[in-house]
Amino acid sequence: MRRSVFQLFTVCAVLCLAAAGIARAGEIEVPVSFPTAGDAYCSATEGCGTILIGGQTAFQWTAGDYVESSIFVLATGFVDDLTANWNYQDFIGGGNSETWNVYVNGVAVGFATLPDDAYGGDTLNVSGTVSFAPIPAASGGFQVELILQNTLGFGSGSVAWMDGGVTDLSYTEAATPEPGSLLLIGSGLALGATMLRRKRRA
Repeated sequence: MRRSVFQLFTVCAVLCLAAAGIARAGEIEVPVSFPTAGDAYCSATEGCGTILIGGQTAFQWTAGDYVESSIFVLATGFVDDLTANWNYQDFIGGGNSETWNVYVNGVAVGFATLPDDAYGGDTLNVSGTVSFAPIPAASGGFQVELILQNTLGFGSGSVAWMDGGVTDLSYTEAATPEPGSLLLIGSGLALGATMLRRKRRA
């Protein structure tokens, strides 16, 4: 009797593990627009405003200068990953660079160092992915910010963030078992019950 019960539980455990393997967690990526037209920015020397369509922020070179997104409402209560594809105009020179911290809902999740471009004014790109501990939604969603960390001296150059940036915010979602997985579990339970009845009759 004990052996039959053990066999039943063994069969069920194996089938449940198989079903769990089918219903693995998945990473959901949601593309949002940032930096983009309508996003707010401030430059200590050039003033504040919003990015215009096809435009850019004012030139920025003072610690605390920033650009921030609107609040993105997503079908999740948290995000744990950010992928950047951002363009900016680079007028930095004299061997200098700018370091910008990346924030999600006020939490620093990464940084980008923008290099010396010999005052060239070239359009350069920041791209890459950072993963972090889950950050919960705030004020109904998620806001992305870039904040400059260092001040460049007079004549050392500046940068301006451009319209058209794309940011992917991601979160991990546990998949719901598919009907096939549930059928597999049910079949296993039925098979185990049949084995147990036969053992009792014998």
